[in-house]
Amino acid sequence: MNDLSALLLRPIELVSEEPFSLGTGKVHPASLEVVWPDGGCKLEPRVMQVLVALNRRRGAPLSREDLSRLCWEGRIVGDDALVRCIVKLRKIFQRDPAVEISSVAKVGYRLRVLPVVADVASPPPPPFRAAPRVGRWLVVGGGVAAVIALGVGVFVLLQSPGALATEALRPLTSDPGVETHPALSPDGSLLAYAGGEGFGGQRDIFIRGVSDGTPIRLTDTAEDEFAPAWSPDGRRIAFVRRIPGAPCQILVAPVPQGEPRVVGNCAVEATTRLAWARSGEILLSDRPTRDSVRRIRALSPDTGRMRDVTSPPSNSMGDLDPVVTHRGDRMAFRRAFSYGVANLYTADVSGDGERPLTQDGWKAVGYAFAADDRTLIFSSNRGGDFGLWSVDFRRPASPARLSLGLLEFGRLSSDRTGLLAVEAGDYRSNLFAWRAGAAPVALTDGNTSDWDPDLSAAGQLTFVSDQNGGSDVWIKRGDSQPTRLTDLKASSVFSPRWSPNSSRIAFVAAREGRTDVYVINADGSGLRNVTSDGAARDELAWDRNGDLLVPVLRDDGWRVERIDAQGRVTPVPGGVGILTVKSAGSRGLYALKKDDDRLWRLDAGGVVLSSPLIRVDPEAAWTPTDAGIYHLVEGEGGDAVLRLTAWSGTGRDVQSLGTFGLKHSLAVSPAQDIVAARVVRDEADLRAIRLTRR
Repeated sequence: MNDLSALLLRPIELVSEEPFSLGTGKVHPASLEVVWPDGGCKLEPRVMQVLVALNRRRGAPLSREDLSRLCWEGRIVGDDALVRCIVKLRKIFQRDPAVEISSVAKVGYRLRVLPVVADVASPPPPPFRAAPRVGRWLVVGGGVAAVIALGVGVFVLLQSPGALATEALRPLTSDPGVETHPALSPDGSLLAYAGGEGFGGQRDIFIRGVSDGTPIRLTDTAEDEFAPAWSPDGRRIAFVRRIPGAPCQILVAPVPQGEPRVVGNCAVEATTRLAWARSGEILLSDRPTRDSVRRIRALSPDTGRMRDVTSPPSNSMGDLDPVVTHRGDRMAFRRAFSYGVANLYTADVSGDGERPLTQDGWKAVGYAFAADDRTLIFSSNRGGDFGLWSVDFRRPASPARLSLGLLEFGRLSSDRTGLLAVEAGDYRSNLFAWRAGAAPVALTDGNTSDWDPDLSAAGQLTFVSDQNGGSDVWIKRGDSQPTRLTDLKASSVFSPRWSPNSSRIAFVAAREGRTDVYVINADGSGLRNVTSDGAARDELAWDRNGDLLVPVLRDDGWRVERIDAQGRVTPVPGGVGILTVKSAGSRGLYALKKDDDRLWRLDAGGVVLSSPLIRVDPEAAWTPTDAGIYHLVEGEGGDAVLRLTAWSGTGRDVQSLGTFGLKHSLAVSPAQDIVAARVVRDEADLRAIRLTRR
């Protein structure tokens, strides 16, 4: 290898790379920026490394092996990781026709700068308006800044005249940790939000000016406080306080300062979103009793009285997240039919005039009314990729896309001037394995999320990942790279579980507005659905005979059903209320019921309480093994602690695991090797988007 070749194949250290011109722009590797005369964006470090590597060989092909050596320190990476970087770069440079990133068959990729002939007949595009300062989270979030720039700025070009469009992105917050639940004041001058160190941790309520200003802390307590909502006159803020082991509280605080007071309590639920109606009532989502379905309720902050507003069907998972028009007379909410299947509904704040706005079951993560009070803006993964959409509730029609589906927005808030405040979050989890008491070792390492692992008797790993954009079932054998088994285009996939002989994997998937159980062979062949009724389902398990035990939501509530090899479905005696079933191998099956932390055992006679009685937090990861129940509990400082409760009932803390997603599943092999999902990125900032009519 000559000196030049050695230089070109030197691993890329962005901090030492000099800026270079590319097309009509300039690339600054050390600051992760690409700047054009009319704007700019930031790239994820790995994406910038790939761009620098291609530029070193500008005009000449660069092999996949060389890209791996330059950008991944020589580690062997799957094609998916490299392809994702290439796709992001191509999308970023769509705005610059001089830059071409092409594939070279059986070799790799090539970066070229082409001559561009101006089209004098075409008017120039509207100027791209870059954010003056990009928050830290967008730098590490997989090229998110570039994605936002395309999704929000360039998409304006695709809008028809008179259509609602999104433009003028800028940051609202960029503090360390997470900022969630944006709430714009009625006049649009102030922003209230919840801020804290990370998802699932303690948060306080803050207020800041929309244009500029230092955040003002409205609350400062040890409890988790979130979901602020402005009163119609803008003089008060309602918010939610989470109480450990108890239903949530609703509080109201005067603005700009004053002592918050408790105005009501949730009956059952620990969390909700709030909306303040013109009548003075505060709308929330709760169950009036543990046996009822979650619904929209109205709380009088003056009297504490609560009334039901909606009446969802008993075989649904209820109504959530109310938002109101700027006039405060009409609301929108989300009706969930299963995990990953929900539709948006609208009604008067009295509950009259209820009707659906969407009917295809795709997720709607956040939503808010536009300034006209008739258009609902929502973030959704309709069609498999996330973006902003709109629907006119006065003239029901198919939703229209407002932004390219390159970024997952969370909750939304809007004001009367057309300003939209959005959550832009970056939550990533990878799988780690370890022997109890030893340090965890990474099994997956990517800019996407992996979760819900299960181990076969032979030690093969299956899990769910969004590495290809949507949720799918993956498999990992030994030290080999993970392989995707499914391409479902589903809104949700969960609970992949190995059959007793390790030849098949069963899982639950929400597709086309329906949730069913599927089975696939370990080699990726033979995918078939074993249920077809579309009912809501939860975590399933195989028994030793090869039957599936599946919790399902029927008209009379949750119960567990058995599906045999011939597809026959029968209710399990005593299985009413069961929400989760897990296999303990030779010890059989164990389960948890809804709103019940007691462990139950499934035997030939039905369902009986474990003896001695063992209690498990249903919100945390747990799994039964020959040695007992491994489960995650929250330790000091919010860290996850792995605990083993033996079948004798005695428990001991095995080790502290730092930040683990407490709701992710645990998997344990016969040799007591443990696999779980660890949170590797945990940040969220708030952004402002201007809505205009074109």
